[in-house]
Amino acid sequence: MFKIGEFSRLGQVSVRMLRHYDQLGLLKPSQTDKFTGYRYYTLDQLSRLHRIIALKELGIALEEIARLLGKQGELSTERLRGMLALRQAEIAQELRQKQTQLVAVEARLQQIEQEGQPSPYEIVIKSVPAQAVASMRQTVPHISQMGYYCETMFRELYEIFNQNGLTPLQPEITRYHLEEYRETDLEVETALGVQSKTLRQPPTDDRLTFHELPASELTAALIFEGPYHEMTPAVLALLKYVGTHQHTPAGPLRELHLSGPAHDAEGREHPNPITELQLPIRRIG
Repeated sequence: MFKIGEFSRLGQVSVRMLRHYDQLGLLKPSQTDKFTGYRYYTLDQLSRLHRIIALKELGIALEEIARLLGKQGELSTERLRGMLALRQAEIAQELRQKQTQLVAVEARLQQIEQEGQPSPYEIVIKSVPAQAVASMRQTVPHISQMGYYCETMFRELYEIFNQNGLTPLQPEITRYHLEEYRETDLEVETALGVQSKTLRQPPTDDRLTFHELPASELTAALIFEGPYHEMTPAVLALLKYVGTHQHTPAGPLRELHLSGPAHDAEGREHPNPITELQLPIRRIG
């Protein structure tokens, strides 16, 4: 038997909360001294306490927890594990979205701080030839999931190339099909170069689209060295340059992984990525 203070330490819950759970009938002491009023708990009550705390962390009201657990703690370990796993996934997604927001805020702040200053990126205007590729497209539910989706799509691309006996031509290419900025339902295309002759007799595989990326006589481009998730300032700088030079985007933004595949076979990101950003443009008016 453990006094309430001792049980508080074992369960890492305050004495005040244990008394509150007692009052609600959620976790009654195993024994209460009728003379002193001291509460005593047993070790096997930790199981119910852990369930109460876990459900409370899920945002479930104490009254609902009481209903779920009942007097004998009927909520099974399997059901609780499922509930916790779902909440864990939700929290992870919330964290990814917050991290994406933080990167965006930092990028905007950097743009403000650099007003009136030379761009830290060397931006050039060049022509880009047409290129034969095999690609796949997906809709990314939220911008914070872009990295995961692109890594998964490229991994599948390499697997399909291997199955069809195709040799991929580097660099990897990612194209963002956006008519306007938004953070949800983003159309992204991942592509690997192929020999031009492959387009004449492409393998029969519905998972891939064999086509030619169009040439672009006017393309604004810059080289970015650093992690992919820190690329937002470079994208903003490229767009600012295009706008201030009386041009507008004329096609999807292209991301070329010049340093090799963005991820290795285990899904680890390239340690020192070098990326070229290319944006087809046209003069305004």
